Amino acid sequence: MTTIRSRGAMRRKRHERIRLRITGSAERPRLSVFRSAKYIYAQVIDDSNGRTLAAASSREADLG
Repeated sequence: MTTIRSRGAMRRKRHERIRLRITGSAERPRLSVFRSAKYIYAQVIDDSNGRTLAAASSREADLG
């Protein structure tokens, strides 16, 4: 049976493996989406410069 600690370690390794293949550039930035139980957060990231170009969340009042 997998313990909680090893599940977290497996999740981190999976994320590292995926991030090795996915990078964003100024021409084609990376979209990162995080879903919590209540809200959704999104970022547009330029990995070549290490900058967040835009960010939004469903917590903001003027969503639609």
